[in-house]
Amino acid sequence: MKKVLLSLLVVFASLALFAVEPVFDVSGTAGFEFKMDESALDIEAMLDADISMDVEFLTTFPATLTAGFTLSPLNVTKDASGYVTDVSPTLSLDYVQYEEEAWLLRFEPKVIALSNYTISRFTSAEGSLKLGLTDYGVNLVLADLKGNEVTEHATGDLAFPGGWIFGASYDLDVSGVKGLVAGAFKFEDSTNNRVTIEGKVTEVPVPGSLSADVVFGMLNFEDLSGDASSATAYRVNAAYKYPYEMEAFTVTPHVGFTWQNNLETVYAEESSKDVRKTISWPDTQKVTAGVDLSYLEAPLTVKLTDTFTIDLLEATPVYSMSLTPSVEYAISDLSFAGVEVPVKVADLTDFASTLSITPHGYLTYGMAEVPVTLKADVYYFFKDGEQEENPIAYMGEVSYAFSENVSAGAHLGNETWDAYGNVNGANELSDLHWYLYLKAEFEF
Repeated sequence: MKKVLLSLLVVFASLALFAVEPVFDVSGTAGFEFKMDESALDIEAMLDADISMDVEFLTTFPATLTAGFTLSPLNVTKDASGYVTDVSPTLSLDYVQYEEEAWLLRFEPKVIALSNYTISRFTSAEGSLKLGLTDYGVNLVLADLKGNEVTEHATGDLAFPGGWIFGASYDLDVSGVKGLVAGAFKFEDSTNNRVTIEGKVTEVPVPGSLSADVVFGMLNFEDLSGDASSATAYRVNAAYKYPYEMEAFTVTPHVGFTWQNNLETVYAEESSKDVRKTISWPDTQKVTAGVDLSYLEAPLTVKLTDTFTIDLLEATPVYSMSLTPSVEYAISDLSFAGVEVPVKVADLTDFASTLSITPHGYLTYGMAEVPVTLKADVYYFFKDGEQEENPIAYMGEVSYAFSENVSAGAHLGNETWDAYGNVNGANELSDLHWYLYLKAEFEF
């Protein structure tokens, strides 16, 4: 603790040599949740905080030098066995940035992402430097993948340093066409390197909405036998939709296609870290089309979304379709009821055995006199042409809001959930689970 306080004094004393004005910025969400079910009792803390100290160095130069720090009031260090070895506050550096009117230089002790495939949020880095030419929309980034690798004044062979990615991007904005053009060179060593070129369009001066992106990557590596080898990957994707609005009705035709190959090999590190698969990595060759319909006339909302897909990856094309009609009725400002029926046919040539239907009905009823809300959901699972072993999932919940920040409630149901927080199945009707909760949540 004394060492930490001494370090903080040294930091502030050093800053005092400049004309500085530290600004403390504290925001986030804090609270707790008390839960109880038939087997256990839990009291869980909730803290999503952004506690930082921004320090602006006021100099005589025509520029602004800023630095951001994160102060962790309580940092717990554990050994390999999980034993707590130290509990102390820590002060960590978030960034240092030097900025003029036309350009900026920024350092972060982690990755600075450019785009999905060049230097992405799934890239691990010990430190990154960014040079932004703001007048030209150009960004240059150097990411160091391996820290503490340099030995000063060491002798050795003259060669390129390893463990880095150099990337560059250009913010496209020409005649109403907006997007991004980027490239990167990843260098582990002379036998392991990767080149990526990526371009995407987010806005064009045409009616409707058009998006497109193109990616090409080439990886050089040593195979299992030690011989030099290489692999290439590509992605070409485009989508277009145009809504026709006619009073309460909206008709939205849409088309798209995706061609991508070998991304999981060339971008193996990034793909493995995308655990929720927020990016499409598998080999894909497909064309999609459909027409979505919606009718919005209070208190009724009716929607129909559909997509017809032709999968060209197999030797014989596979035709599939997804269709979701839904109806929602607003009972009042606090209450509504609805039903949606997702229908999927994985292969239209084998309709009967590849048909999946998951009707979902729901009700939310808020009482105007007291702050009580009742919720109920029912799912029915019919998958691949057959009724699931336990086809019906149901759940109910009642909650009471003591205030805007504090609420309590009870949940009862037989549903099961996947890793993404979606209902994906049901236990037996008699196999129920329940829990009670008391939750307090405050924003600051």
